[in-house]
Amino acid sequence: MLEDTVKKLQDWYSGADKRMLFAVSLCLLLVSSGYLYYNMGRERGAKEEGEWLLKGLNLRGGNQLTADIPIDMEVNTRELERYFADRGIETEIRTSRSATERRLEVRTDIRVTEEEIVDVLTEWGMEIEDYTFNQVDPGLAEGFWEQSRLALIAAFIFMGVVVFFVFRDFIPFVAIIYAVGLDMIVVLAVMQLFQIPLTLASFAGLLLVIGYSVDSDVVLVTRVLKRKKGTVSERTFSAMRTNIAMMVTTLSALVVLYIATTAQALREVASVLIIALAIDFISTWFGNASIIRWWVER
Repeated sequence: MLEDTVKKLQDWYSGADKRMLFAVSLCLLLVSSGYLYYNMGRERGAKEEGEWLLKGLNLRGGNQLTADIPIDMEVNTRELERYFADRGIETEIRTSRSATERRLEVRTDIRVTEEEIVDVLTEWGMEIEDYTFNQVDPGLAEGFWEQSRLALIAAFIFMGVVVFFVFRDFIPFVAIIYAVGLDMIVVLAVMQLFQIPLTLASFAGLLLVIGYSVDSDVVLVTRVLKRKKGTVSERTFSAMRTNIAMMVTTLSALVVLYIATTAQALREVASVLIIALAIDFISTWFGNASIIRWWVER
């Protein structure tokens, strides 16, 4: 049964028009780029109008109170935000839940004190005892933002240099850069769609996205260019099977991590990588593979 399914998938993929497969990845890239451009014109939560991305506390500054709440407590975050607003406090409120814990996060302007946040939550009817309070100066946050962007750009550039040095050919280099760039842009767009802010943790996740994407792309390019046994389609599909095994095992671990923890940093890294795994399949096997197959078969 499984072998028959795999055989049908291989037959479909081998016979599919490479231009149509590439068009799917290109459309995804254009739609994601368009959404990020549209998102730039909106003011929402941790993003000011004119910015591309939502930013977390450590990249925009402010205060954050994190409290453990009963696991069965349901919190209407929109109503609680309005309750704070009625008292002159602008907030961004999120909840997270693991298998054993539930957590509430209240983010405010740096001028709002810890006591003010606790008082409003108490008025709302919450028993707040076990909590932490963090404060990040906006100037320090701006420094984190600049350094994080520099690290991401530097990682992308050095990745490109290594890829070009390894393959010494322009077309494989372009194909891999296209796939990794597609991963990054689409992941950022999906993060904005689901209001996942950029933080130091999610930046770390984006750096891991570059590493994972290059991994799958190098497996594909090496298998197709270096091996001589079988047709180009057979070598491509062989690499795809390896990549699917990698993706399923990695995805399983990340889903368990996301479900099992309430640590926000771990959840942010896991969520970024889960999104990236799904996107990478399209960027590698619809985008990169189409370019490589066209180049080898030309």
